[in-house]
Amino acid sequence: MRRLTLSAAAATAALAVVLPVAGPAGAATPPLKFGTFRADPAGNDLPMSTAKLNAEFIVVTNTTSRAIVLTGYKVYDAGRKHTYAFPKGYTLGARKSVTLRTGSGRTTATNAYWGKTNTYVWNNTGDAATLINARGAKVHACTYKPVSSGTKAC
Repeated sequence: MRRLTLSAAAATAALAVVLPVAGPAGAATPPLKFGTFRADPAGNDLPMSTAKLNAEFIVVTNTTSRAIVLTGYKVYDAGRKHTYAFPKGYTLGARKSVTLRTGSGRTTATNAYWGKTNTYVWNNTGDAATLINARGAKVHACTYKPVSSGTKAC
């Protein structure tokens, strides 16, 4: 019977191929996450209009390979002054995104609307968005701090 002998370097290299390197704790991608967060669109906030309200938005992305029914999921701001609940039966396709706009419009597969007509949701001076599931557990959060573009990638 022949014995195979590996040098320490070869053994380490062989183990590196077999054993994955662990990332930081909690580094797993959530099934749903925020993408672009535009809290302060360019231009003056006033006079308020549907177009200006709809220029303020946050994107929710499904990171999985399966559709997710968002019934009962909610998005809210830091002070919980504004809460958006996805409509019953709303489904976000696999690896698809929906843009949640502050103003009003017709909800589609790619755009949802908070329905605000006389107030913005996100504070220009900084705010936080939180996404919770139907059980109330936090799925993802993103904090906006003022930047010249008015936009953050979460």
